[in-house]
Amino acid sequence: MRKLSHSSMSCWRRCKYKYFLKYIENYVLPSSMGQIRGSIGHSALAVWYKTGDKDEALHAANDKLFEYEMELNRGLDDVWELMKFILNRYFEWSIENDKFELIEAELKFEFKIDKHVFLGYIDGVVEIDGIIWLLEHKFLKQVSMKHVSIDPQISMYMLAMRKLEFNPRGTFFNVIRMTKGGIAKTEPVVRVKAFRNQEGLVAIERELVNQANEMTKFHRDGGEMYRNSTRDCTWDCNFYPVCLSINDSGEAKSVLKTFEKRLK
Repeated sequence: MRKLSHSSMSCWRRCKYKYFLKYIENYVLPSSMGQIRGSIGHSALAVWYKTGDKDEALHAANDKLFEYEMELNRGLDDVWELMKFILNRYFEWSIENDKFELIEAELKFEFKIDKHVFLGYIDGVVEIDGIIWLLEHKFLKQVSMKHVSIDPQISMYMLAMRKLEFNPRGTFFNVIRMTKGGIAKTEPVVRVKAFRNQEGLVAIERELVNQANEMTKFHRDGGEMYRNSTRDCTWDCNFYPVCLSINDSGEAKSVLKTFEKRLK
């Protein structure tokens, strides 16, 4: 049975051609610098909130960095210098400002609705003044949280936790600024709470099932796929060169040969 993640479902909504390349043809996208920095940061905070040990957390971050250096076949010294600074600054801030009790860290979940299985990872579950919250870490250069009220990832994770009977009040965003200077000197971390009510989650559950039905049918029966070209493609899709090739010559076989494929 195919299990659906937020990543695969958001890819389907964003562009069916990208979905086809990534999840059916199994082409592997190279990691972006933003993804690399975020992954290194998440690895460090997972250990930090389990052990409270800075050295262990930095060691975990360094291990993750090494994985990306192997993937890219080059050193990432500049990334490491930035991440060491950001993480050490966060650890000091965290000691003085954390007001929650950690209940779960790096929680993997699966839940079933009808015939569909959904899965994902939640950075943490915390208790604040006797109330349960999901914990979501974000590593961002620019902090803009206007979208959190309708963020589909948080909606899915909130639904998952209700299904698993954690019954969180909402999601506690822990946003770590990825700059050394400017406002980050005095405000290195921004924390924002986002809420979902039961009526909204009922609608979200119905939408998840409707989309899962579409995706399942596409995998089983095939169907029309098409590109959803927007101005965001230049920065939010590493398949951008593929679409350029299609626009130039009507096909992209030579460009696709430069991408690796995942073993099925």
